[in-house]
Amino acid sequence: MIEISIVILQYNNSRDTIKCLESVKELNWQNFKAVVVDNASEIQHLNNIRLFVESQEKLGEKRFKLITNKSNLGYAGGNDIGIKYALESGADYILILNPDTTVEKNLLAKLTEAVKKNPKAGIIGTAIDEGDGIVYCGEIKWLKPELTHSILKPLPRRQASKTRNLKPNFYILGAAMLVNKKVFEKIGMFDERYFLYFEDTDLCVRARRARFKLIVAPNAMVHHNPLSSTSKLGAALLLRYHYRNAHLFNKKNAPFGIKILLPFWSIWIIIKQAAKIFVRKNITVSRAILSGVLDFYRGRFGKIGG
Repeated sequence: MIEISIVILQYNNSRDTIKCLESVKELNWQNFKAVVVDNASEIQHLNNIRLFVESQEKLGEKRFKLITNKSNLGYAGGNDIGIKYALESGADYILILNPDTTVEKNLLAKLTEAVKKNPKAGIIGTAIDEGDGIVYCGEIKWLKPELTHSILKPLPRRQASKTRNLKPNFYILGAAMLVNKKVFEKIGMFDERYFLYFEDTDLCVRARRARFKLIVAPNAMVHHNPLSSTSKLGAALLLRYHYRNAHLFNKKNAPFGIKILLPFWSIWIIIKQAAKIFVRKNITVSRAILSGVLDFYRGRFGKIGG
C-alpha cells in the first residue's frame, strides 16, 4: 500500500485545525500518518492541538504527530518542516492540507486510485468546495498581483470521475495537494522566500519543468473556508505580500518576454499608487502596495516585519 503523510500547518487557528483533524481521523484509508506543524502559535492554540494529539494517543491512535516551531516560518517554511519529517518517516506521498479544511472519508482512497492510474503524476489536486462554488485548480496570469481559482470544463457523466491533466498555465491549489516524494527529492521543497502566497504555484511550475505531470482527481473532495486563516492579517498586509511575491514569482518563472516587462510593470504600479497617495485616496492600501514592490527590489523576503 502507498504510504501517505498528511502535513497540516497550524497558526493561531486551533478551532479549525481540530475540525480538520477530526475529519482526517475518519478517513477510511489506513496507511497514513498526520503531522501537525505549529508555527509558533499563542499558547492556548498550541495547547489545544497538543491535547487533541495526546487524547488520540490515549485511545491507542498513534498516527498523529505534533511538531512545534520556535518562530512563524510562514506557509512555505512551516510546511517544509512537515515535509522533511514525512520524507524521513518513509512517506511515498505527502498531502499538504490547509488547517481550515475538512476532508471526506474517502479522500485518500480516491487519491490513491488516481495515483495508481497515473504513476507518473508528480502533484495531484482535488475538488475544493469553497462554499460558494467548487474549484479544481488555479490559473497563472503573468504580471498580476493575484492568481485566479478555476473550474474545469465538465466531462460527460460517465467520465465525471476521470482524472484531468492540467495545461501549463494552470497549477494545483495549495489548500490540498498530494505530492509524490520524487518531486521534493528532485526539485526541493517550497521556496521559503515567499512566506505567504505564490509558493504553491511556484512549486507546480518547477515540478512541471522537471517533467512531472500535474493532474486533478475531481471525485476527491475537500471542503475549504479560504478566509479563515489569512483574514486576521488585514487587507493592507496581504496586498504587500501579494505584490512582493508576484514580482518574485514572475522573475523566477515567467517567459523571457514577460521578464523584460517586469520593471515597466513595477514603474506603472509605483506611479499609480503614488498618485493615489498624493490625492489622499486609500493611503494605507497604496503604501502597502508600494512597500511590497520595494521589498522585492530591496531583496526583503520572508516574513514582513519579522
